[in-house]
Amino acid sequence: MAESHDPALAAICGIYCGTCPSYLAPRREDAAQVRVVAERHGISAEEVTCDGCLSERVMKPCRECRHGFRSCTAAHAITRCYECAEFPCDRLKRFMDAHVVDGISHHRDIIEDLEYSRTHGVAALLRHQAERARCSTCGHTDYWFTRTCTKCGASLT
Repeated sequence: MAESHDPALAAICGIYCGTCPSYLAPRREDAAQVRVVAERHGISAEEVTCDGCLSERVMKPCRECRHGFRSCTAAHAITRCYECAEFPCDRLKRFMDAHVVDGISHHRDIIEDLEYSRTHGVAALLRHQAERARCSTCGHTDYWFTRTCTKCGASLT
């Protein structure tokens, strides 16, 4: 199992995989969220498991990457978008608003986060992301789209 500071959790496109339901729900044995993810992607509940974008075990929708980041980085012979001479490209800019749940954009900060990773390193970004993902009241980490901490009830927005 990947740890919250595992480099595989720093996705190609700048997303932090550590708050993704495909990563967290199976680890937390959250059957309801696993079902939601499976239904959204048209896969079985057993297929809802991922160790991060750059791990050996990537969930099928991310592995297929309909936004083209995997094929683009392969074509440019790079690992993450910030390594590209075209960074930040139009693909990344369009992706920033591609996934919104309850008014929260999971991709909103990807260019800023990729820039942070480029200047401070992936390990620093992961520490920053893990800290940002924790509830400031109790320290619990919830899914990226959660507005209220499921452990203590504090507001996360």
